[in-house]
Amino acid sequence: MRILVISDSLRTLPDAVALLDGSGHRIEHVDGLVPFRDLEADRPGLLASADAIVMGRVMETDAAALDLASRARVIALHTSGTDNIDLDAAAERGIAVTNVKGVNAEQCAEFSIGLMLAITRQIRRGDIDIRAGRWAAGVGGSMDVFGATFGMVGLGRIGRAAARRAHAFGMKIICHTRTPDAAFGDELGIDYLPLDEVMARADVVSLYASLTPATRGMIGAREIALMQPHAYLVNIARGELVDEAALTRALQDGRIAGAALDVFEHEPLTESPLFALENVILTPHLAGLTHRAMSDAAVTAVRNALAVLSGEPALNPVNTPNATRKETPA
Repeated sequence: MRILVISDSLRTLPDAVALLDGSGHRIEHVDGLVPFRDLEADRPGLLASADAIVMGRVMETDAAALDLASRARVIALHTSGTDNIDLDAAAERGIAVTNVKGVNAEQCAEFSIGLMLAITRQIRRGDIDIRAGRWAAGVGGSMDVFGATFGMVGLGRIGRAAARRAHAFGMKIICHTRTPDAAFGDELGIDYLPLDEVMARADVVSLYASLTPATRGMIGAREIALMQPHAYLVNIARGELVDEAALTRALQDGRIAGAALDVFEHEPLTESPLFALENVILTPHLAGLTHRAMSDAAVTAVRNALAVLSGEPALNPVNTPNATRKETPA
């Protein structure tokens, strides 16, 4: 069988490469994040010949794009997010979709806390000043993290890992989630509250929610207006959770103290009014990209693909493919 790898990183990860090379399947590599339509135009028939596709960060993959992969039995993502892929259309076509959710939870959590420290303690501003020959000329007193209120939106694996770290810093934790865990809340002293109360009471609001139709744009102008003037917003989850224009206006007007963002409504972010603001830290979707996390994610994606090709259950299934789909002859 043929496995098509569309990725800008997997070829550099030896454990995943070794697993592919030892699988006995024919492997085709495409470097970069190439949309299905562009790939079909550049290399006609390559998608149609693939029994499995291993992909990096998901590009827009709708029903028409999936039709180009007429033979595929599985699309194995080495990322967590599946919001850009039509999961129902894939299932109708008998294509299993898998991801690597949870593989990089600890790394994402520590990055979110790192961003919180960098923005609240004015680390970036201090770095800019000293490089410009100014000895903390424009830096006033920074926020005390110890004793501050850490407001969480979402409590999945990444959120739980972040909560443990915030608790270790001596922060008071409040959380908005659809699925409160009473035992976990008792362990860390978490108060579960409506979203409006979290936005209004937190010194730092940190986002960990998944992107769904219900959460898209959940942090809009109204929610941002509830935040305290000294408060900060941190987002390592999905850019589409936040109305970026509303956040930009609040930062420009000084209605909140600052923000640290690793994700954006449109990626890659090549131009933005956020670039001109000193009260913002911007990073290019780095939260889960450590050496170990990238390797673990790629290995998990390959294992998902191999499992489906062997007729075994995937490690991380996201949809349930139509079992009656007509099989393509080998």
